[in-house]
Amino acid sequence: MAPRITVVETARLILTRPHPDDAAAVFAVHGDPETNRYNPLGPMRSAEEGVEFLRTMIEDWTRDGIGYCAVALRTDPDAVFGFAGTQLTRRLRPDGIPVFNLYYRFAPIVWGRGLAREAVDVTIELARRTHPTMPIFAVINGDNVPSLTLARRVGFRASDAFVDREGRDVYLLPNDEAS
Repeated sequence: MAPRITVVETARLILTRPHPDDAAAVFAVHGDPETNRYNPLGPMRSAEEGVEFLRTMIEDWTRDGIGYCAVALRTDPDAVFGFAGTQLTRRLRPDGIPVFNLYYRFAPIVWGRGLAREAVDVTIELARRTHPTMPIFAVINGDNVPSLTLARRVGFRASDAFVDREGRDVYLLPNDEAS
């Protein structure tokens, strides 16, 4: 099997491209009811859904050269506990122009340690390096206070111009260069 490809490392984290070996971690995180408390679709119901989501994450990297990353501690790089990154999408703009969607979801065991902020900061930086003028959006359920708090801390602001299909609020990270 192909080795993991490191995208970026921080003081505490290693972010890698999703790998076929991540299927169990995808389902563990996305199938957990607590992790998906604010997800309007709820948790994944089967390991097969996890495999399909992993397949799309791998395809994003192949097609776009950027996407969601598997996140692990540098001290235990094989123990993926979450996923974070940006994905190119056309669904957030009515004109179909591509934008980045910021995503972060972590197992509850690591909540409250600032790891999401660390991962979000570095994935935003990577997106800006890759496509400096591309807008970055975050789609957040209105009652998801922890996610909204993090998004606001890194500079996201409510955007009335865009609506998510599932009725979630859309937030934009301002960028003087972005259109």
